[in-house]
Amino acid sequence: MIKVARCACGGSSITVSGEPEAHDVCHCTNCKRRTGSAFGISSYFKRANIVEQTGRTTVYALHAKDLNHDQERHFCSNCGTTLFWYVSDQKDLVGIAGGCFGEDSLGEPAGSYSHSKKVPWVELPSRCRVEQ
Repeated sequence: MIKVARCACGGSSITVSGEPEAHDVCHCTNCKRRTGSAFGISSYFKRANIVEQTGRTTVYALHAKDLNHDQERHFCSNCGTTLFWYVSDQKDLVGIAGGCFGEDSLGEPAGSYSHSKKVPWVELPSRCRVEQ
């Protein structure tokens, strides 16, 4: 399976092969601010499965104190969409913003992280694993 995630303007993309190692939602403040939404959808693939990355991205790096790891977020230099990222304690993986797959969805999330921070109106699939 080949999947392509694109930014809002279509100028940047990342193409991956295979199935994601994880496909989850996160309700932490960091993900809410990254997406500008009620939660973030994160799909993690093996770095070795990156087929191609096109367009120009700019990097925003940060240290997540609560998780004690570093993040390197790549966003489209033109439209600002956060497209993919790397996390220091998951060196073999690339995180890709699930919404950037557009209509080529990866399906229902398997897990819900920082679930205690979920806004009350968000409903998740009953089989979704919950991590507080």
